[in-house]
Amino acid sequence: MLRTRLGRGCAVVLAAVGLVVSAPPTHATSAATSVGLPGGNKIVINAWHCAVYANACDWKASTKMSGNSPKRARWIQNRAELEAHGVGVSITISKNPEATLNMVSRSLGVVRWKNTRARISDTYGQMRPSKTTLYVSTRSCGSAQVTGSIRVSEKCAYAGAS
Repeated sequence: MLRTRLGRGCAVVLAAVGLVVSAPPTHATSAATSVGLPGGNKIVINAWHCAVYANACDWKASTKMSGNSPKRARWIQNRAELEAHGVGVSITISKNPEATLNMVSRSLGVVRWKNTRARISDTYGQMRPSKTTLYVSTRSCGSAQVTGSIRVSEKCAYAGAS
């Protein structure tokens, strides 16, 4: 009786592992937040990073304005928080040249870029988390001064495990 239960239990575990292993791989983790503006424009905040990596993980974050009235914002900004999660983890971050990087801690870096007279502020680069990292996350936050009277306060999109 015990041998039968163990045999069935092992079969169930092996079947579950087989499902996980045969599931199609996820190549990216992403999120977006949209804010409607007067006149039909909108601001879209995007966060993206690879879902599977060996040593490094590409990342992107953007704040974009769409619509035609006006065609550009006075300024548009993106702030990306890139983090490695786990116990005793660290992360190294690369970014595009026009952006600034501030390492808040060994496992959290903030990349920021404010673009003037433009439709988009996008940042990108690569994360290199330590070997003990369980997962990485990208939190993309955007804000803008569209016209003298239309301002978008910071809104965020989060890509990562919750």
